[in-house]
Amino acid sequence: MKRTPYIIVSILIALLLSLGLSNTIQPRQVTIDHNLADWPGGLVIDHTCIDIDSIPEEWIEAAQDSVIIHYAHTSHGSQITTGLDRIESQNSTFDVSRGICSLPETTDSLCIFDGQDNNGGDNYITPDEYWETQSGIDLTQGTLDDNPTLNVSLWSWCTQLNYYSTEEVEDYLSIINDLETANPNVTFVYMTCNAQGTGSDGYNRWMNNNLIRDYCTSNNKILFDFADLDCWSNGSQNTYEYDDGETVHTIPVEHEDFNGGEAGHTTYTSCEQKGKAFWWLVASLAGWNAPETTTTTTTETTTTTTETTTTTTEETTATTTESSSTTTTTTTTTNVATTTGNWEDIPLRTELFLGAGIFLASIVVLSLIYSRRSG
Repeated sequence: MKRTPYIIVSILIALLLSLGLSNTIQPRQVTIDHNLADWPGGLVIDHTCIDIDSIPEEWIEAAQDSVIIHYAHTSHGSQITTGLDRIESQNSTFDVSRGICSLPETTDSLCIFDGQDNNGGDNYITPDEYWETQSGIDLTQGTLDDNPTLNVSLWSWCTQLNYYSTEEVEDYLSIINDLETANPNVTFVYMTCNAQGTGSDGYNRWMNNNLIRDYCTSNNKILFDFADLDCWSNGSQNTYEYDDGETVHTIPVEHEDFNGGEAGHTTYTSCEQKGKAFWWLVASLAGWNAPETTTTTTTETTTTTTETTTTTTEETTATTTESSSTTTTTTTTTNVATTTGNWEDIPLRTELFLGAGIFLASIVVLSLIYSRRSG
């Protein structure tokens, strides 16, 4: 009878050990890495990037899963959102959810925060409300801080580059670069101004756009070349000649196919062209590219894809294109994946077997200890 209390104590200790250890011995926790792709050498999105049928569906889905966008603009910038809506209406694969001054809570859709936070619900965002003034910078930073899942931010010009000085353009470039430095987890996309202006306004716009292009290609930035998309339609570029008093320049200008007022001061076709280029942008940010050579290596937890592409940028050389340069980019995307998730995902019977095993082992160990003491 004297052994009974020891047996009861042994069983209680074994139960406590099994419960404690089963909650301690847990599978390795895993983080799924949805960081956007790096683009050493920069990335230019222009009229050569509109064949969305060539984008694999898996990369459309990857963009919808991982690219979360903050987009600020005025009326011309709405050409992109109109184009995205029209593309989706034709093919539901290209699903987009856009919130006006808010971030949509949806899955399986490209999410866009349209406007600025704490701006009275107004999504018509002028330069001073995004980058040109300290209050605008604060609005931009506040939007990113209040919505920490945002990982892309861009602002679209109206017609400011028709009359902005070189110094004002340099301010834009410097401030966007500062925002990049302050937000290392956010990819900032630079943009050129629409190409509707002609005469001296168009010449000034062309010069300012080239400043932005040169800066982006020289500093490995990501550029959405809105002006180039304006000037090209079905493989042809529209231009006009401008005499500055010393030289006659051939200046790209909005293509005649796009002269109209259906949406955002242009045609639906122009909007759709920019929407297609935007899908090319987000798929590229998610990790896709149109590679000449691709090498893929796979391990248990990491997949690395190295892709090389050559992109030719915009509008014409001294006689026929606004500027012509070649950018070679290499993309390396690392995605961490695993088949083991949270502890709660393990089937209940596995936990029961683990607990029972620990319980029985504890009984054996405690019985041996008891036997030695009794002997």
